[in-house]
Amino acid sequence: MQGVACRKGWFATLWTALVAVLLAGLPLANGTCEFPSSWEGKWFQYGRETPVIVNTTVLGGRSCIERNKDRNDMYIVHEHAENCYRCMIINAQHDNVIQYREVGWCNPQLKSFDEMCRVILSDESLFSMFRLNAKPIPCPFQGPPFTFSYNRGHGECKVPENQAESCTDESKLLLKYQACPDVSGTESNTEELQCLATWKDGRNLYLVGTLKPGSRTTVGNEEAYRCFLYDRNHNQGKVEYQLAQSGDATCNGLSSVSEGSRTIKLVKEDKEHRRCKYPAWVIKHHDWHTLDGSRNYHFFAGNSTLKVTLQDENATAFHEEKIVCHDLEESEQKEDKGPKVKLVAHVTSGCDIGYICMIFHQRDPHIIEVQQSEKKAIMPNEACKLWDPSHMPYTTLITASLHKRRCPQPGRYAMSDVLSSEALSSMPRRNKRRERSTRIRRNDDEEEECRNTAINIGCSSMDQNEVIMAKNCKRREFVTAYSCQGSWEENGTWYTIVSRNKSSTEKETLCFSMRLSDVSDKGKNSRMDSSEQELRLSRPTHSCQREIDDQSTYKLKSQGVCEDLTKAASSSASSSSLSRISFALFTGAAVMCRLLSR
Repeated sequence: MQGVACRKGWFATLWTALVAVLLAGLPLANGTCEFPSSWEGKWFQYGRETPVIVNTTVLGGRSCIERNKDRNDMYIVHEHAENCYRCMIINAQHDNVIQYREVGWCNPQLKSFDEMCRVILSDESLFSMFRLNAKPIPCPFQGPPFTFSYNRGHGECKVPENQAESCTDESKLLLKYQACPDVSGTESNTEELQCLATWKDGRNLYLVGTLKPGSRTTVGNEEAYRCFLYDRNHNQGKVEYQLAQSGDATCNGLSSVSEGSRTIKLVKEDKEHRRCKYPAWVIKHHDWHTLDGSRNYHFFAGNSTLKVTLQDENATAFHEEKIVCHDLEESEQKEDKGPKVKLVAHVTSGCDIGYICMIFHQRDPHIIEVQQSEKKAIMPNEACKLWDPSHMPYTTLITASLHKRRCPQPGRYAMSDVLSSEALSSMPRRNKRRERSTRIRRNDDEEEECRNTAINIGCSSMDQNEVIMAKNCKRREFVTAYSCQGSWEENGTWYTIVSRNKSSTEKETLCFSMRLSDVSDKGKNSRMDSSEQELRLSRPTHSCQREIDDQSTYKLKSQGVCEDLTKAASSSASSSSLSRISFALFTGAAVMCRLLSR
């Protein structure tokens, strides 16, 4: 008996399913009923735990049965769960928003449109669906930044000033709320509004977007999606936007811009940064880049706006910052060090917005250095007060076209100890570690074979604009030539931008630092000759490092000035011949010294 009952139950279920399929297929004789293909996708609807799936024949758990020929927004659908029919009025307000009303009861029999839809009323509940993973749109609020006031139902919060600023992405607006001491329910926080859809219904303008609190990276859909009624007008010559926000993830309860769970009034902020421009010696070249090319700085024609493009480590993605000059703090001109300008700038990086302090240093017409504060201040007058420039790194920038310059500290040098070869200095980091481990395992004889390194600074040409390193090792010789592109002195240290050809088509730009140190027992005020001084030459890197330990420098002993070799050469030789003879004599002298020392 139990088996018979089981079979009857199975047949009943199968029969119900077949009837549903047959009924759904009946209208096919009069033409296929389809929803617009632009509706396809996954949608969020308030109150539903799972996404609403929409395609050309199904909207959620409902199948399209018939579409009214006179009203394209009116449909009869079959509801699968209850096996009944319902009339719906469905409108796509935007590619990312679908709204519908429906008859409150579901008819077990399929009837005509007149019978099924005549009871649908305009005041039936309005249901809204928002497309998941929707493509954002530019926000409709033109000309940010704004100041704004807001009201959560306990009074208007206007002082202290609230700010709304545009993000790098024009689909986002950052709302910075302040707490008003005399208004309950107010607090200091930030919200990121991302705009997803706008449409007009009669006189009303609607906006749908997501709100993400600044303190939280992710929020649920029911907390994120909000609908706004907004209006744009002019008040005393200023553009104003009034908004009313829904209390939940629907568009219900919005009747005017002055009524909502929260109302906001945006006022165009009168800050055009017209008084502030970047230094003339900076904007003389509109494009600058770091030595390794990972950051590009572009100054726009108005001379007040800078766009910084950052490249990630894999060179596959880019990040942009917009930095607008806000106010000049101070500027100075030093004959020996060049001009320097300190300013406050407004920076926008994604939706990370605020004010920073910046200092520009001119090192050469084609070389500048920039310092900037890491933390962003909320108010412009705080940007430089919270910042100590002595603890901030320098970013060295160059133009696309560099020119050769005289190298500092010209002369002939020999390396007093061997810390690394030029090949090692340009190796990837993992290869450097492996090379250092290999060095430890080498025997003393092999190390001795690499202890003769000749460094020629400014002696290879009459213009003194090259650094040549020659290192003789047991199995091979390393020779590297650098062209000096500009240098400056800072606290007894010379910084030099150099370039070298990595290949026939690729050039690498690096930075050397040089400083003299006393190797005798004499005091600082005692007179020293060249034999009592060492020149500490840093390994070339893609940044001009201020703090370099002794492990990162070559220790060089002076072997004389360039003129000593020039006098020894024939006065009738060309400058190129002098270069070759000088370097040959220098290298030969180093080898001879090594033989005599055995």
